[in-house]
Amino acid sequence: MGFEINGPSSTIGVVLLLLGGLALVGYGGYSYVTQSSAIDSAVDVNATVTSTGVEEVDQRRGVAYAPRATFNYTYEGQSYTASNVYPGPLTRDFGTREAAREQLDGYETGDTVTAYVPPDAPENAFLVRERSNKPFFVIGIGILLALGGLYSIRNL
Repeated sequence: MGFEINGPSSTIGVVLLLLGGLALVGYGGYSYVTQSSAIDSAVDVNATVTSTGVEEVDQRRGVAYAPRATFNYTYEGQSYTASNVYPGPLTRDFGTREAAREQLDGYETGDTVTAYVPPDAPENAFLVRERSNKPFFVIGIGILLALGGLYSIRNL
């Protein structure tokens, strides 16, 4: 009993698979750099929490939950409102509503909290100065797709 891997059999399918994989690698890399830059350069400011909640996020593997906290803050004389709990474009999510809600412990409406403002993008402040592994998962999936495209090129 042999094991066979079947990828796209047309040139356009192979090219799309390869380009899709490379796009995911690029987006994962961009997300990692953005997240790292935000964390490394962030300036502490006082912020006022205006609301908190948990958002349902539909994913291919099912439903996940992301914590949200909206807060107001001032940076260099300009007022802003943000709702990022974590830095970067790829939000952290959790398997249960309760786990996502736990991330909001200590962030109640009306509370004054510390927010972290990236000087190059002051509208993207966040509350938890913590790195996520999500960009690496996106890069890994992109690499697998790109390798599948390269493998399929060999079989055209």
